Amino acid sequence: MVPKKSNNGHERARIMSRVSAGEFVGRAGALERIVKLSGDGEARGLLLLLAPSAGVSELLRQSYDTLFYAHTETVPVYFSLSRKEKSPSAVARRFLYSFLQQISAFRLRDPRLANAALTKTDLLDLSPPADYEWIERLLAIVESEKASDEQSLVRLCLSAPERAATRGVRSLVMIDAAQLIEASETEISLGAEFVRALTQSRLPFVLAGLRRQVLDLVHSTLGDFDGLERQHLDRLEDEEVGQLVDYVARRESVELSDSTRDLIVQQLDGSPLFINALVEAAREKQRPLTSFRNCQRLYVEEVMGGRIHRHFSSIMDELVPASDTRRLLIRLLYETSASDTRKSTVEVWRKRLDVTSEQLQRLLHGLHIHELANVNGSLVEMNGAPLVWHDYLRARYEWEVASEPRASVLAGMLTDLLKRAPQTMERHYRREAAAGLPDLLSRFDCQRVPASLLHFDRFSRHYKGLSVEEAAPLLDAETDLVRLPQIVSVANTTAFHPPVQMQLEEERSAIAHGFDAGSYLEASEVVWLTAEIDSKMEAGRGLAEMWHNRLTHLARTRSFERVRIWLVSAEGFTTEAVDFLNEQGAYSSSRRQLEFLTARLGEGEPNRAVNGVTDEFELAIPMGEETELIAAHTVEQIARRFNFQPDAINQIKTALIEACINAAEHSLSTDRKIYQRFRLESDRLVVTVSSRGLLVPESHLETGAHGRSNGNHQSENVNGRRGWGLKLIRTLMDEVEFERVDDGTRLRMTKYLRKS
Repeated sequence: MVPKKSNNGHERARIMSRVSAGEFVGRAGALERIVKLSGDGEARGLLLLLAPSAGVSELLRQSYDTLFYAHTETVPVYFSLSRKEKSPSAVARRFLYSFLQQISAFRLRDPRLANAALTKTDLLDLSPPADYEWIERLLAIVESEKASDEQSLVRLCLSAPERAATRGVRSLVMIDAAQLIEASETEISLGAEFVRALTQSRLPFVLAGLRRQVLDLVHSTLGDFDGLERQHLDRLEDEEVGQLVDYVARRESVELSDSTRDLIVQQLDGSPLFINALVEAAREKQRPLTSFRNCQRLYVEEVMGGRIHRHFSSIMDELVPASDTRRLLIRLLYETSASDTRKSTVEVWRKRLDVTSEQLQRLLHGLHIHELANVNGSLVEMNGAPLVWHDYLRARYEWEVASEPRASVLAGMLTDLLKRAPQTMERHYRREAAAGLPDLLSRFDCQRVPASLLHFDRFSRHYKGLSVEEAAPLLDAETDLVRLPQIVSVANTTAFHPPVQMQLEEERSAIAHGFDAGSYLEASEVVWLTAEIDSKMEAGRGLAEMWHNRLTHLARTRSFERVRIWLVSAEGFTTEAVDFLNEQGAYSSSRRQLEFLTARLGEGEPNRAVNGVTDEFELAIPMGEETELIAAHTVEQIARRFNFQPDAINQIKTALIEACINAAEHSLSTDRKIYQRFRLESDRLVVTVSSRGLLVPESHLETGAHGRSNGNHQSENVNGRRGWGLKLIRTLMDEVEFERVDDGTRLRMTKYLRKS
């Protein structure tokens, strides 16, 4: 990325950007990706998919300035659509003139030209000599197409980047506010024309807009996303949003306190659009934002009639032009959002709004695109929308539908918001202090972890008071291990069962779906129900039992068949609570245990190494012709190096030979190879045998509670030598485990090192 200052050391002059490069916070990765597009050998398109009000314009403007000052051969072109423009031909012509103007500004190294108000004559007069001829020709063709059909004119204007490329002018076009492309009600799909022109130009480009609309637009136009990269722009991190609030307040000379800054971050959901609106309003009205009262009063005024109000109202006016229908829509939206479930049926909407099916679908699609409501089949849901949207609905409903006096609406909202502010901040602080169960669960991928990390009584008995350095080697030496499932989906508990949101906080509970041993079978499917208990001391039996019952009830409500309940309490659990949870087969952990578990999963499986180095060897042998003897010779050399006793070495060799024969007989592999992995750890040798398409009888996949063989030899009702061979392997090795993998099954055998 180029420096933020020019060669003479001064802050570079802004061209398209609204703030200095030093005040641009967040989106560093996205900015770097856009800049990199200009230098890529291949022409690739980048779709920037943003959440509503997440902010993308400044990112594109900063990218433009960065590329302009980089002086590469690729010309940056920034074009922003406007809600005011309804004519496709007017938009296309403005794109053409903007494109040519920015080409000239870049080629002449004159940033002042990029935003100057220029006529068509000015464009020609200021064109670089090398470009004058083709620019004049293109403008003449456009003028001749004026009387022709509108679609031809649109396509001609949008073809400018491709035409310029034939003249040696390579450009990177960045389209901002792509969600406004479809605002026109004409027969011409301007969005589709932009997508076709950009993708057919064989030039890099950026198309930025609301994530749902951009994906729909590109898919409906092209049918797929081949050759296109996608980058999601979600809400900025709280720390970044806080920096943004500070920058805007300094820029607008608005006094701010730490507490009001944090409130603004949370209440406005980190939206740059709403943050700028609120702070600019504070400057205009000369109000310091140093107290919750000032902050909330100004916020209510913005929601009722300021910039925030105009933002949502412009969307509503666009979706529903008829005022009577719009009033009915406000009522329906507010009543749905205020209901317990925040849901309503599409049929109810059709009857209440009295519109045609086509009008209703267009309306619901618009709400869905702007994420003001979620349309799922026959249901319309109001979950997940930001607080600002719900506050706007309340204000409009009470004032326009319920006909409450403006003063009454303002007073009611202000008092409620002042009561809500401490609760908003409390939720934020509790979120910050949460253990991060959803993230931790998402890392589960069949790792083996010490059982004491999931049983508080064991951890307390052996590790209480020990430092991380003291406890780590003891945990490494544990032989009682728990095999974690492979988690494939994690969600907040309330997403599965909204009625429990009064009991289970989103940040402190999660439901994780997965499979034991990574085996994608119905019998292996498992659901982990987790919750973090709020207790300043060790949680007692009553609290543990209450939370266990809640999660058990939730499992029954959702018809989860195999579940694992895991409760976490900061200081752990009392003896009585642990006894109860152990009886129920539930796991129990303290924050300390979670720290150890997080560290282990963050690094992959614990690295139990010999003198700090883990040795791992791989070998592939063809099936048949007694090639298993090669594997036996290899493992013998490895075991000798690790100082296994002669008897143990013979046992390992025999087990490996049997495993190779077993793999050869059961495999459906086309390459007819057997793969072995030998891993030396501090106190054991782990041998893994696999082949592609390896099929093993279901009975051999049965394992005990901790992922080891359950020793149920009755389940090995296999005829012939193979049944005897598998029994022999279990006799020879300390741990034997079959595990499912995507392309078959794999056998893992462990032998512990016992010093003489």
